[in-house]
Amino acid sequence: MTNDLKVLSVRLPLSEVRRIPGIRSEFVRQAVSEKLAREAGPTWRPKTATGRKLLKLRNQFLAQGGELLDADGIANELRQRRGGLS
Repeated sequence: MTNDLKVLSVRLPLSEVRRIPGIRSEFVRQAVSEKLAREAGPTWRPKTATGRKLLKLRNQFLAQGGELLDADGIANELRQRRGGLS
């Protein structure tokens, strides 16, 4: 588990809260982790040959330990490639 934590607040009916055993925060963290682990990958499938090729390249990149960039990461990458300050 990481030390980078975010507070999450949810509203539940009191009857459901009373059914949660033991330490509630640990129960919720474990339940969320299990749910995320069970979720399957995206059900979207590319329809074109180019789309299938790009998806295959993406999966290979991730399998080799590559990490996807968020919007800020893309902006930083473009700035560096264009000779900007990092």
